[in-house]
Amino acid sequence: MTQDARRIYSLPLMTESQYKLAFVIQLRPETNVEANRFAGKVEHISSHEAKRFQSLAELLEFIADMLTEVRNDEDPGSDRPIDR
Repeated sequence: MTQDARRIYSLPLMTESQYKLAFVIQLRPETNVEANRFAGKVEHISSHEAKRFQSLAELLEFIADMLTEVRNDEDPGSDRPIDR
């Protein structure tokens, strides 16, 4: 996400759960779902943390890590999954 795009988000809205649980996934042209090849970039909307991935496992690992951080921020010490 570019710096200009970040400015259009309202900061109060960015703290709501709908943004804490939102991601943007951009797939590269070499992605081929049928061949189980995934490549691209994923960004967590509320934190702006992003990662390039070369496999479905890397993509899911990033999403799981971000959701764990959200859960821990909302309820420190909790290890139950987010179910919204």
